[in-house]
Amino acid sequence: MWAASVAVVAALTALIAWSCWQRWQLLAASPFPLGVDGYFYPLELRSLLAHGELQYPASPLTFYLLAPFAAMTDPITGAKLGAAVLGAAIAGPAYGVGARLGGGRGAGLVAAVLATTSVGSAYLTIEFVKNGIGLTVALAALWLVLRAVERPTRLAMAGAGAALVAAYATHKMAGALVLVVAIPVVLTAAAAHGALRTRRAIVVGAGLAAIAIAVLAVGAAFPHRVLSVADAQLVRGLWSRTPHWTAPALVSRTGELAIGHDALLGLGLGLVALVARLAPGRAAQLAARARARSAAAWRRVARRRRSGLPATREAPPLDGPDPAAAAPGIAAPPPVVVAAGWPIVVLAIAIGVPFLAVTDRQGLGFRLRIAAFVPAALTAAIVARDLLGRYRHRDYGLAGLALVLAVARSPGSQLDGEIITHPALVTAAQALNGQIPRDAILIVPERHIAFLVAWYTGATVAIRPDGIPPAHRFRLLPLHFIGAGTALDHQLMAARAEPSVPPPLGVHPRHPNGLVLVAEPTWAWILARLPDDDRAYFTAWPTI
Repeated sequence: MWAASVAVVAALTALIAWSCWQRWQLLAASPFPLGVDGYFYPLELRSLLAHGELQYPASPLTFYLLAPFAAMTDPITGAKLGAAVLGAAIAGPAYGVGARLGGGRGAGLVAAVLATTSVGSAYLTIEFVKNGIGLTVALAALWLVLRAVERPTRLAMAGAGAALVAAYATHKMAGALVLVVAIPVVLTAAAAHGALRTRRAIVVGAGLAAIAIAVLAVGAAFPHRVLSVADAQLVRGLWSRTPHWTAPALVSRTGELAIGHDALLGLGLGLVALVARLAPGRAAQLAARARARSAAAWRRVARRRRSGLPATREAPPLDGPDPAAAAPGIAAPPPVVVAAGWPIVVLAIAIGVPFLAVTDRQGLGFRLRIAAFVPAALTAAIVARDLLGRYRHRDYGLAGLALVLAVARSPGSQLDGEIITHPALVTAAQALNGQIPRDAILIVPERHIAFLVAWYTGATVAIRPDGIPPAHRFRLLPLHFIGAGTALDHQLMAARAEPSVPPPLGVHPRHPNGLVLVAEPTWAWILARLPDDDRAYFTAWPTI
C-alpha cells in the first residue's frame, strides 16, 4: 500500500511539474500579459502590494494567492507564474475527487490527467486566470467535503468549511460548482447519520437556512466580488438556436476556433454514466433472482444430504465456495458518492449540449464550455467505476491509460483564440502619458485596451459612458472599433481640421486612427455628421 501511495504522489508531482512548464512556455512567449483581461491581474496585484487593497472589485482570494508570486518577481511576471502553478495544481484535487468517485487510485489518475492536460484548462490559464484558479480551489473544496463526510471529525469538517468559503471567495463559478455538488452530498450524509429525523431535522434546517441567508447577504453587499442573486440573470441567455459542436469554442466574426473537445468528451462520458447508472436496476434484479435460486438450490441439497438421499448431479459441492458469492460484481458506491456523482454527470451532459450559447466571450455559456474539462474528467472516473468495477486489477489498467493520455494530450505551443498584446499597442498606450487631463475618465469600448491603458498611464478608465459627467468624458477609440475606411474613420480625420472642437489625438505608431483620444465635444461633432445607421450604432456605444 505504501508503495502505491508513493507511486501516486510521484506521478502527480511529475504531472503538475510538466503541466506547469507547458503553461509557462505559453505565457512566456510574450513579454506582455496575454488574454482579454491580461493587464487586469497586474493592475490588481500592483494595487494589492502597494496599498493592501484591490483597484477594481473582484473575488479577492485569487489575488492573495497570486500575491506571493508577484512579490518575488513583479506584477506581470507574478501573475503569469502564479497562473501556471495554480492552474497545473488542479491535478491534486482532481485526483482526490476522482479517486473517491471512481473508487480507486486508477480512476483518480485518469481524472487528474484529463483535467490537467486539457486545452480548456490551459486556455483558462491564459485568458481567464481567476476562473482557472477558482476551479482548482473548487475541486480542493469538494475533495475535503468528501473526506469530511467519510470521516466526520471536527478537524475534517472545519477544513471542509474553510475550503467552501475559499471557493466562494475565489471565483463565482467555483462557488456555484461547490454548492451544486456539496449540498446533495451533505444532505445525504446527514440522512445517513439520522440527522434529518425528528428534532435534528429542525436544527439542520435552521443551520442551512442561516447559511443561505448569510450567503445571500454577502452576495447582495458585494455583487461584483462573490456569487449573488443578480447572477441568476445570466441563465436567460444560456441557450442558442444555433448549434456549436466545438468544445470549447471561441466564436468570432471570422468563424469558430476550436480549442479542444472537452465538452464533447464530457457529453459522451456523461451519457455512458447515465446509462450505466440507470441500467443496473435491471441487472440488480437479475442478480438478486440468481442469488435466490442459488440459495434455494443449496437448501435443497442440504435437506437431501441430511435425509441420506444422493445430491443431484447439478448441485454444487457443499465444501466448495458458493458460485454466486464468488462471481465478480461491481461494488456499490457509498450513498454520498452517488449523490456527488449525479450533479457532475448532469453538468457534463448539459455543457456538451450543442445549443449552449457560446458566442459571447463574457457570457455564462462560453465560460461553462471552457470549463467543461472539470465535469468531463470527474465523469471519466465515475464511468471507470461503473464499467470496470468488476475487474480486480483495474487500477493498473487505468494507471496505464492515464500515462497514455498524459503523453498524447498537450495544448501545444500556441492556443487557438488566445489574445496577444501587440507591441505597437503598448507603444500607443505609453504615448498617452502627459496627454490625458488630470480629471479625465477614458471611455474605452474594449476591456483589454482599457486595462492596458490603465496600467501604463494610471488613468481612470470605464467601459461605458453611463453615469460619467460629459465634462470628464474622453473617448479612446481603437481602429477595430472605428473600422478602416468607414464614415467614422473619415470624420475623425475631418475633425482634425475643424477649429471649433479639440482635435482628435492619434497615438498609434502605425496608423493615424490606430488609437485615438477624442474629447466629448469632438465626439458629439463627429456623431452629428455620421449617417443615421452609424450614428445610432455608435451612440449606443457597443462594447467588446
